[in-house]
Amino acid sequence: MGVSHMCISVLAELQLDSLEDILFLMCLHCGDVISFGHVVWDGASLILACRNVKKGLDAKAEILQKVQNYNGQIFVKHLDLCSIPNIVKFTENIKSEFKEIFALVNCAGVFYHPQGLTEDGFEITLQTNYLGPFILTHHLLGLLQNSVHARIINVSSEAHRNVNIYDLKAITKCQTEFRSHFIAYGVSKLALILFTKELAKKLTNTNVLVNAVNPGNVETPIYRHFPPLSNPWFYAAQWPIRIVGVKSPKQGCQTLLHALLTSNRSTGQYYSDCKSCLPSPIAGNDKIAAEYYNLTLEVLADWLNTESEC
Repeated sequence: MGVSHMCISVLAELQLDSLEDILFLMCLHCGDVISFGHVVWDGASLILACRNVKKGLDAKAEILQKVQNYNGQIFVKHLDLCSIPNIVKFTENIKSEFKEIFALVNCAGVFYHPQGLTEDGFEITLQTNYLGPFILTHHLLGLLQNSVHARIINVSSEAHRNVNIYDLKAITKCQTEFRSHFIAYGVSKLALILFTKELAKKLTNTNVLVNAVNPGNVETPIYRHFPPLSNPWFYAAQWPIRIVGVKSPKQGCQTLLHALLTSNRSTGQYYSDCKSCLPSPIAGNDKIAAEYYNLTLEVLADWLNTESEC
């Protein structure tokens, strides 16, 4: 197992709200080794982009403790996806320090979060799970294209199947519209798959692969806002069922690792249980993907005036 593979596996095992607070980038320097399929990225630098820097530092310390002979560096940097100015500042910082990025993993996300608006005027779930990663990705495309091979992984969910086209457009166009927490989450995950599909098409003739993954139902603190699981008594009562039906964080990151490390050059795919599978009919529709991408650009017109390096 490559050391970078081990770093990601350790990161997944940490109970650090890893699906909410941390996303990560793998940056390369001259002389780094990339080995698809068998992995190594010897000497690559890992960037943990965190809303909570202390949690990121805790993750870094545990990675360095558990992963032996890691030749790269681990950087912990502040990133708040609920603040577009902060996203832009973060990307400018990355551009000033690194010449290329091998991998961008958009795995930050919230579930069942109380409805509210960010400082930018967007609904919290939509901005954290989709709009923030959309802006972040576009600002980093230049560094990704500087790499010989590069990959963007968007972490989605089977919850994307539970929403329809009306939900998708209504929530995206009106940030204050009342909606259930489940619908809000499903829309954000459907949006990520549509984004994956359209961005992959726009980057067809480049070195960048873009894919979406479903980690499954994973035992992380992302459920802390969900009453049936945030209540310790309810949680304890469900434990026998969760042992059987819920993945450990290490199990949950396997599909992500597969998409990140496979020698398969497919792009625009949706992976689940370490294999490509069909998303919902809406998510698999090329026309809807193109229309929704353009709608996103309209919604973000004040913040993202062009398609960047696409």
